[in-house]
Amino acid sequence: MDELSLEIENDGILSVGELAWQIGRVLEADPILCDVAVRGEISNFKPYSSGHLYFTLKDGEAQIRCCLWKTYALRLNFRPADGDRVVATGRIEFFPKRGEVSFIINQLRFDGQGALFEAFERLKLQLAAEGLFDEARKRPLPEFPRRIGLITSPSGAVAHDVVTILRRRWPVATIVFIPSAVQGFSAVPDLIRALSWAGALGDLDGVIIGRGGGSAEDLWCFNDEDLARAAARCPVPVISAVGHETDYTILDFVADLRAPTPSAAAELVAPDVREVAAELRHARRRLFNAVAGEARLARARLDAARRRRVLTHPHERLTALRGRIGDLRTRVRDAARRRVKIERQSLAALRGQLRALDPQRTLERGFAVIHDERGALVTSAEQVRSGQRLRILWRDGAATVLVIPDG
Repeated sequence: MDELSLEIENDGILSVGELAWQIGRVLEADPILCDVAVRGEISNFKPYSSGHLYFTLKDGEAQIRCCLWKTYALRLNFRPADGDRVVATGRIEFFPKRGEVSFIINQLRFDGQGALFEAFERLKLQLAAEGLFDEARKRPLPEFPRRIGLITSPSGAVAHDVVTILRRRWPVATIVFIPSAVQGFSAVPDLIRALSWAGALGDLDGVIIGRGGGSAEDLWCFNDEDLARAAARCPVPVISAVGHETDYTILDFVADLRAPTPSAAAELVAPDVREVAAELRHARRRLFNAVAGEARLARARLDAARRRRVLTHPHERLTALRGRIGDLRTRVRDAARRRVKIERQSLAALRGQLRALDPQRTLERGFAVIHDERGALVTSAEQVRSGQRLRILWRDGAATVLVIPDG
């Protein structure tokens, strides 16, 4: 680089390559940056299929891009994740092609959970204890929605993707777009306002809150406690569609339904009109077949009834019934006669018994009946006293006598 140094000294103006070379030379010459240990929190972690790990190391003041090559990644005794606090050892390198400084790590040690992760876990436990995550309070979405709310940034790709999918899958639904910031200091109040509007409309079947993927910091507004409570209060079922499938926020746990991506939310909130049409065609065929089957069965029953002899030759049935009626009439008449005969015999026997017990028959045989003054029957001499008047009844008359004691 002697010629380069001479050229710099001649006119004092550097090319981009010369500046990059100078930056790299300074970084390589610094003994601290060649072998440095840094404590920070992992964010925006991305493992690649090559085995290399890329992420950002940050604290409350700054952040730096990091790379852990596959050779060193295989030596790790833990699996890094967003929110992990780590101690990384390595060197600083400058990449001229991208104009970026990266921390090339050769050793990574777990040092606990980061502040953001700890705050996330504390809020998660608090809201769970209050019942905001309970499945019992989550509301089902209507099977065939008519009006669907969409809360997202007007400038992002989410709105376009969701609207495109909904119009393709369920074009009969009206999409009510409620714009809101989904990142930055104004995102939380904007999202709360948008939820309030969605609830005030009163005719939405569900509202999707969506944004694309990003780092933990980009998605942090969806971990806000006030936003979580606003979603829980919202009278409209809320569908959370924030980030990618592996991204989880507090809003995901509070929402009535969590979708892994905004596009997936559009598919979950509404049916596919083609599938519904196919189901209707299938149901119509089943109904037609069922009605046709019942008609065939009824026709078969009618044909069978028509072939019955009672209908084809009704006079035979009438003749048989008349014969049966005549037979029954004869049987009833004979039974009545037998019954009358039996009753007459019973009556004659009773009449004979009555005649045998008739007192008049006793008198006719020469006996008499004696009554005292009160009309009571006298059946013993002990009932009679001297001077008593008795009435004697014979077959052909009666007389009153006076009792005179013997001699």
